[in-house]
Amino acid sequence: MNGLAVILLIAAAGFGIARWSRMSVIPVLILAGSLAAALGWLPQDEVLADAFELALAFLVFSAGMELNPERFRKHLGAVLWVGTAQFVGVAAAGFLLAKLLGFEDVPAAYLALALSTSSTLVVVQHLKQQQQLFEPFGRLVLGVLLLQDVVMILIIVTVGRWPQGAWPVLQGLGTVGGLAAMAVGCQQWLMPWVIRRLRPDEETLLLLVLALLFVFVSAAHLTGVSPVAGAFFAGFALARFPVNGVARGQLLSFNDFFQAIFFTALGGLVVVSSPAMLLQAAVLAFGVWWVTPPLVGAVAEWRGMTTRPALESGLLLAQTSEFALVLGFTGTQVLEQIPGEVFSLMAMVAVLTMTLTPFVATDRFTTLLLHLHPRRRRGQATGSRRGHVLMLGFGAGGMWMMKPVAQAGHDVLVVDDDPAVIEQLEAKGIPCLRGDGSDEHLLARAGAREAKLILVSMRRVQDARRVLDFARQVPVVVRVFEETEAVVVRRSGGIPVLNSEAAADTFMEWFGQTIHPQDAERTERASPVT
Repeated sequence: MNGLAVILLIAAAGFGIARWSRMSVIPVLILAGSLAAALGWLPQDEVLADAFELALAFLVFSAGMELNPERFRKHLGAVLWVGTAQFVGVAAAGFLLAKLLGFEDVPAAYLALALSTSSTLVVVQHLKQQQQLFEPFGRLVLGVLLLQDVVMILIIVTVGRWPQGAWPVLQGLGTVGGLAAMAVGCQQWLMPWVIRRLRPDEETLLLLVLALLFVFVSAAHLTGVSPVAGAFFAGFALARFPVNGVARGQLLSFNDFFQAIFFTALGGLVVVSSPAMLLQAAVLAFGVWWVTPPLVGAVAEWRGMTTRPALESGLLLAQTSEFALVLGFTGTQVLEQIPGEVFSLMAMVAVLTMTLTPFVATDRFTTLLLHLHPRRRRGQATGSRRGHVLMLGFGAGGMWMMKPVAQAGHDVLVVDDDPAVIEQLEAKGIPCLRGDGSDEHLLARAGAREAKLILVSMRRVQDARRVLDFARQVPVVVRVFEETEAVVVRRSGGIPVLNSEAAADTFMEWFGQTIHPQDAERTERASPVT
C-alpha cells in the first residue's frame, strides 16, 4: 500500500507539472517515473510490476470501448492492408536492426514483435484530444489498432504455451476465441438489452460495467490467459453505440487515476544499465519512426486515402504497443527466454516512442511532410472556374447546403477527401475534386481565390484557418460545433455557423443578400433539403 501511495504521489506531481507547463501529460508522467526510479524513490520491482499490470488492464479495457467495428466498416479493406503491412514491415525491420545490434535470434524476435504494433492507449487518447475519432484517418487507425491488438493477444498466448506443446497452444487460442465470442455477444445483444430494458441509473450502470470487466478478467485468468487480454475483450464488449458512450462517461474519473499509475510505473520500469543500452533503444525507436509513417502512408494512399490523412495515420501509429510489454514480461518472467535487459529495452523504446507521439503527430509536422511528399500533385489554378461556390468537405450534412445553392442557379464545386463521397457525387453528376480541402495547391486548382463564396464543412477548425489565410478576399462560411471554435473563426476573418443544420434558413437568407442581392428572392424560395 505504501508503494502504491508513492506512485500516486509522483503521478500527482507529474500531473501538476504537465498542467503548469501545458505539456501533454503522457510524456511528463513517463519522465517523472523514470526520474523517480533513478533516484530510488519508487517501490520494489514486484509492487511496481503489479501496479503496472493492474493499471494496464483497466486502461486497455477503457481503450477497447473505442474500437467499435461500425466506425471503420467502410474502410475494412484499407484496415487489413495497412495493419498487415505495418506489422510485417516493421517486424522485419526490427529483426534486422536487432541482429545488427548484436542480439541472438530469440531476443531479436521478441524485439521485432515488440516494435510491430502501436499503442491503443496513446493513439485513442490523442484522437480524443484532437477531436479526430470520426475523421476518415481516425476510423482507419482505430481499425488497425483493433486488428493489431487481437494479433498480439494471439501471439502472447502462442509464445506463452509453445514450450508445452501444440495442444496447450490450441487450447489457449480456443480460449481467446471464446472470449472474443463472449465480447461479440455482449456487444450485439446483452448490453443493448440491459440498457433498453433495465434503464439502470448511473451507480447501477457503473457496477454493471465493472462487473463485466471482472467477469472477463477472471475468465482469462482461470484459463491461463493474460488478464490484460480479458480486459481488452471486456472493453470491446462495450464498444457498440450507444452503450460505449454511456459507459465511457461513467469511467472518466477512473481513467485519470489508472493512467497516472500506468505511465508513472512504465517510466519506473526503465532500467538503463549502460550507455550502450540507451543507444540501442534510440536505434530501435528511430527504426519505428523511420519505417512506420512512410509505410503506413504509402499503403493508405494506395488503398484510396488522400495524402494528408495517410501521413497523419502513419505518424499517429509510430510508437510501440502496451501489449509489447506484456509479451516482454512473458518472455522474461514466465518463460525465461530473454534476459531482463531485453524487457528493459522494450520499456525504453515504448517510453521514447510514446513520449514523442504528441509532439510528432501534429498538424505542423504533417504539413512539413506533405511538402516533402514525392508524389504530391502541385497543380496550379486553371482559371476554368470563376464566380462559383466552393464547398470544402461534404460529409453527412453536405447535401442540405449544396442543393439550395445549386437550385438558386449558382455553379458549385465540392472538394472532399473521402473516395466514397466523391464516387457518390460523380454518380449524381455533381462537380467535385478529391483531396484535402486545406491543401493550398488543391485550393488553387479549385479556384478558391476566384470563388464568390467558400463553404467550409471540414471537421477541424485549423483546416478552416488555412482556407481563410489562402483566400482572404473571399467570404468564407465555416461550420463549427463549439463557441470556442466560432471565436477562432471570427478572429481569422471567417463567418462561423454554429449548428449549421438548425441555422439553414438564416444561412440561405444571408447567402442571397450577400452574394447576389437579386438572387435573394429565388434563394428564399429554394427550400433546404435535410
